Amino acid sequence: MLHLHILHRIPQTKRNMALEIRESGSSGLKLSVVGFGCWQLGQKGEADYWGAEVDQKKANELVKLAHDAGVTYFDTAEDYAAGESERQLGQALKELGVARESYVVGTKILPNHCGKGDVRKYTEEMLERLQIDSLDLLMVHWPIDKNSMAHFASGATIAGGGRDYAVSDQDAVPDAPPAEQAFIELAALQKEGKIKHIGTSNFGVTQLKAALSTGAKISVNQVCYNMIFRAVEFDIIPFCKANNIGVIAYSVLMQGLLTGKYATADDVPIYRARTRHFDGKRDKSRHGEGGQEELLFKTLADIKTIAAEAGVPMSDLALAWPLHMDNVCCVIAGATKASQIESNMRAAGITIAPDVLQKLNDATDALKQAMGSNADLWQGGSDGRIM
Repeated sequence: MLHLHILHRIPQTKRNMALEIRESGSSGLKLSVVGFGCWQLGQKGEADYWGAEVDQKKANELVKLAHDAGVTYFDTAEDYAAGESERQLGQALKELGVARESYVVGTKILPNHCGKGDVRKYTEEMLERLQIDSLDLLMVHWPIDKNSMAHFASGATIAGGGRDYAVSDQDAVPDAPPAEQAFIELAALQKEGKIKHIGTSNFGVTQLKAALSTGAKISVNQVCYNMIFRAVEFDIIPFCKANNIGVIAYSVLMQGLLTGKYATADDVPIYRARTRHFDGKRDKSRHGEGGQEELLFKTLADIKTIAAEAGVPMSDLALAWPLHMDNVCCVIAGATKASQIESNMRAAGITIAPDVLQKLNDATDALKQAMGSNADLWQGGSDGRIM
């Protein structure tokens, strides 16, 4: 029998007594090890990206549950529901009526909004939607180049009216602004107090070097990182560690794959089967690769077996795993139900025994090697956006 040690379980209605707080690199930015992901806020219903409707009342309930459970970090972006996620989060935190210093707000600016003079304009709009005077953390959402900007430029929408993230249109993008200019402007806003910490999201080593060359202090790089997508381990996490940049992991459950709910690739919803794990011929995919479907589901089966032997839900093990890996300060976990917040908090209290951790790393290594060092989950080969 394999063993995991349960350090604590946080009751649903009790205020934070045990949720761990970690510093991001050496920045002074301190985050709860589980952050509340807010992409689902502002969603309009089944036809929207996450297949759920989250109105202000629901947002208030979710934010209160997360805060009461000990979550201090709330993660959003100006692109989520076209700003509605920020608006709902800001209103929910206001109605919560707690001290401003009891929570940390991180949001993201689109690369398309990083032209000269634009950074200030869009930062002030984010502050207004969030109803706060200073952003604790502002990240550039994707690298500032034409390939990344094309992802947000098509104007294509899905049935619910949200952005169609499967469509990329380089013809709709003017020449990309110099990436360095944006970080100079972010540093100026930081000096004014409108931003406390500057971060990046989905940046590779070359792109991080360019940002750091401006003299800006980068506190965080938020990346896709989970047991079945470990590309950032090759170069990005070592570079971040060497430069005192903390890592926030998103998609820690790999959009449901690491819950064990899907038996075959054909069971996975279209929008979740467009990653490089799956055959590039599948609908909505644009990576052009053959995928690793057989190896993926073998790996998932192996993880499920290890979780069963350890006596914990597969999803709990998946959420806890990145917190045992080098330089990770926080994992992002969204929720649309109280039960999901409870399970996220339970998973945060798991310490994985060294022998179990080794078994998980061994079980997922073949997929790690097959997927390679391209940290872009949706675009492949020379078209990858993370460099």
